[in-house]
Amino acid sequence: MKKVLIAFVFFTMIFALLSAQDAKSFYFSPNEENMLMIRVNIWGYVGNPQSVLIPDGTDLVTALSYAGGPNENGNINSIVILHADGTKTLCDIAKYKGDESRKHNPILRPGDTVMVKGNFLYYLTSFVTKIYQVAVVASVIVTIYNAFTAE
Repeated sequence: MKKVLIAFVFFTMIFALLSAQDAKSFYFSPNEENMLMIRVNIWGYVGNPQSVLIPDGTDLVTALSYAGGPNENGNINSIVILHADGTKTLCDIAKYKGDESRKHNPILRPGDTVMVKGNFLYYLTSFVTKIYQVAVVASVIVTIYNAFTAE
């Protein structure tokens, strides 16, 4: 009897954990007449990278707005959407001009992850800053070396 009880508790805990993971992807909002809400992750160069709950049927541009929109370093020409099923979609919001095509502004699905990469100017500035820091350290080392060897 004790083994049966332990097995029952074990399987109940596993079932609870598995069902709890599914509940995190979507839920019904009581405030919006039971509107289906889905969870989407928004990463990268946006105002507030986070995991957001958005209404089902929300497009990419609207979801980015929930996260504060792309910041000054965000590259809106190559936004990557990683879908929960393992596929990915490359979007260029700069080409989306309100036309009927959903290619550049797709509808998001539960569990999608939106990644806004940095633009070229951000990477160039970051690279130059790192080179500058290395040059400053090298200059200090050379100055100290010259000060000790000048005697």
